[in-house]
This record gives sequence, structure tokens and C-alpha cells, in this order.
Amino acid sequence: MNIHLKTLFEIVLLLVVFSPPVGAQVPNHHLYYQYDNRAPLTMLDIVFLGAGSIREDTSRAGLAVTSARLLNDYSKKHGYTAKLDALGTEFDVDPYFGYQVISISALSTNFSRSVIIVKDMMRRMSAADLDLDEAKRKLQETYENAADRGDRGLLRNYALARAVGVDRWYSREAVKRITEEDVRRYCERFLNAEVVFFKAISDLDSTAIEKALLPITENRQRGGFFWSPPTPKKDRIPRHSAFVFERYSHLKNVYCYWLIPIGTVGEDNYVPNMVSWTLGRGTIRGLLYENLREELGLVYGTSCSFRNEDDVRVLEISADPRLENSEKLLTSVQEMIVGLADRPDFWTSIAQLRENPDAIEAHLHGEYTPRRKLNRAVDRAIFNYPSRADGIKSVTDAEIRSFLEKYFVTENLVMMLFGPKDHIIEILEKHWPDITIHVQPVEKAIE
Repeated sequence: MNIHLKTLFEIVLLLVVFSPPVGAQVPNHHLYYQYDNRAPLTMLDIVFLGAGSIREDTSRAGLAVTSARLLNDYSKKHGYTAKLDALGTEFDVDPYFGYQVISISALSTNFSRSVIIVKDMMRRMSAADLDLDEAKRKLQETYENAADRGDRGLLRNYALARAVGVDRWYSREAVKRITEEDVRRYCERFLNAEVVFFKAISDLDSTAIEKALLPITENRQRGGFFWSPPTPKKDRIPRHSAFVFERYSHLKNVYCYWLIPIGTVGEDNYVPNMVSWTLGRGTIRGLLYENLREELGLVYGTSCSFRNEDDVRVLEISADPRLENSEKLLTSVQEMIVGLADRPDFWTSIAQLRENPDAIEAHLHGEYTPRRKLNRAVDRAIFNYPSRADGIKSVTDAEIRSFLEKYFVTENLVMMLFGPKDHIIEILEKHWPDITIHVQPVEKAIE
């Protein structure tokens, strides 16, 4: 990480009571702290490393999110939520891939009292006193509503699960099979995770945060989940495929997404970052916009995002042409992706980016909120991302070309398309006769 990014993060060691287990990148009871005096608020995440959906097998997809729902319900049923509300404190439990999080957002003057209430809830929680059937019913409603809305994150997860084998966020049939014993065992292990660390954004100083967290860090029981990074699957190159989601035949334009799996979380991110910035990431108008919008006039907007889907890294390219432009747009983007290494304008942009990294730094400085800064620091610690002293200046053209030759190929492209079904299928079959086409109702994403 270069010196500009280093100044974005304040990382403070709170307390190490036990040495972390093998595989943990974050020491037990480590505090990641970001000072923010814009409001007298303290936002705290208690992160139970090693829990989360990484602990689920296929037959129990949704166990982590079910358990999170039950803990939220337990807090309400036993008056903890009401006590926190009286202090002006919000409370939530959320599952992620490699960890589970209990979050509070409190008035700083009430932060210490809020932590004590949460600690008491964690100590007393009993799965025997949880209404599992009601939690399942609420989850069904939540995900059915998400499917009805065509929630893109849910549909992207479904497409990547089918194409490259990432873990499903949720499965209606799997949730039906979850038992009270499954939940009890999971909650017990995640609340006693071997490594718990903290993320705090506050106008209080770190010493005050440290003191307030002592009820949790002192004498905390351990013996639950421990962090072990997933073993990378060797074959992550999917067959060229397209997911055409039904229910959008009334649209007058086609929403197009290209999902490009680019390896496993924890690998060097410098090259994909440079490629995504060059194509047009965030608010940057890159080559996609210049070519597809300004030169060809095919599209309203474009973007290229870089995200993690469980343990897989993904570049996501999006475009939204009018119906009459959709065939030209689809073929143009496909040609641009697979031919990127042969485009002189791409290499010109890469050279400019390498020579002027401060342009990215300035953009990041304006884009990253305190929470994003904190998340970035934590992700670096958990996954131990490789770091280069000279940052993107050290990335060679040969490295970038090798990346493109490996991942920017037709067989590695997974498309998601929303629009008139017959029109889209006709285009796909005409231009890519070997493509695998999945015509899916959106409800498939939660089955």
C-alpha cells in the first residue's frame, strides 16, 4: 500500500488475551478504529471471525442468515431491543461469508451502557427459546420480496452459484431442513468464536472504546469457530453462459451484465484494480463509456465494478441499451472484452494510470466513507492481500496481458440479461451458437 492510502486508516491494537489459532490473520480482540467527529455517535461491529456462510454445507444454505434472524428476534422478545431503543441505540445481527457480525450504532454518551446490554444478551441467549418456524416464515417473505423485485445481488449470486460454484446465500428448500439443534449448535459456536475483533467509528478516542469493550473481552469463553481461509477450487473457469431472467418482456431496453470470475480472494488485486479503473469504475468514465456511449451511442450508462462473491473475485460490467440497440451493444461489449489486450487505447489508459496514480488516490479519498476505509483495512488483514512498495507503478504490461489472456476470454463470461426474452435469445443464438442459455424465472434464485 502506498503512503497516500496508509494515511486513510488508523488501526489500533486493543488487547490480545490469547494467541490466535493457526490461519487467523487478525489477533483476538483486535480493534480497528476510525475517528469521526461529524456527529456524537459510535458505530461498533463485533466480528466473530470464522462463522458465517463459510460454515454451511449445501444442505444447510441459509443457516447463518436464519441464525441472524433468530438473534434479532430474541433481542426483541426479551426486551434487549427496547432497552437499546431507550438509549437511542440501533442493534442488528448480520451474516457474511467468513464471519458473523453484531452491530450497534449508539449515541456516544450511551455507548458503554449499550455494550453491557449486548453482552448480557450474548451470555443469556438460548436456542431453546427461539421461534424457528416464525423466523423461517419471515425469511421466506424477505427473499420472496427480493425475488419479486428482481434483486440483482440475489440473482448474481444465483448465476455465479450455477456457473462457478460459489455458495448460495439462501435456499428455500435448505432452510426448511434447518432444525433447532442446527441453530443451537451454530449460535453456540459463533458466539464463542476463537477470534473476535472490533470495528469502531466514533468521536470518542480509542482509549474510551477500549474501556467500554472490557465487558466483552474480559473472560470471554472460546472454543467455537476459528478462521480458516477456504481452499481455492482449481477450476473456476465457467462455460460461456447466459442467464435470461423472465418477467421483463415489457421493458423497452435490455439490462446487460457480464460477470467475469478472476480468481480467488486473497490474490494480488493490483492488476484487476487497474483494469476496472481503466474500463470505468465508480464515477470514472472509462473506455466503456467513451466507446459505447460517446463513440457508438448505444447505451445510456456503463460501469465496471470489482467485487468479491464469497471466495471468488468478480469483475462486473454493465450496460443498458435501448431495445433497438441491444444486438449491437451485446456484440460490441463481447468483442471489447475478448479483444481488450489488442486495443491501443487500453494500453494508453493503463500507461496514464501508472504515471498518475494520484488520480485514483484523489477519487478514493472522496469516495471512501469512514466505514469503507475501515472495511478496506479489515479485508487486508483477514485475507493478507499482497502489497507492493511502488503500488500500481510496479505493475507491468506483461502482468496485465497475462491476466487478460487468462480471464478475458469468451468461455469465462457469464451474462445476466433482463428484457424481452425471445428478443434476447434470438441475439444469443445468432452470435454465439455454442453458448449455454439458462431461461429462469426470478424465483429460481431462492428455490
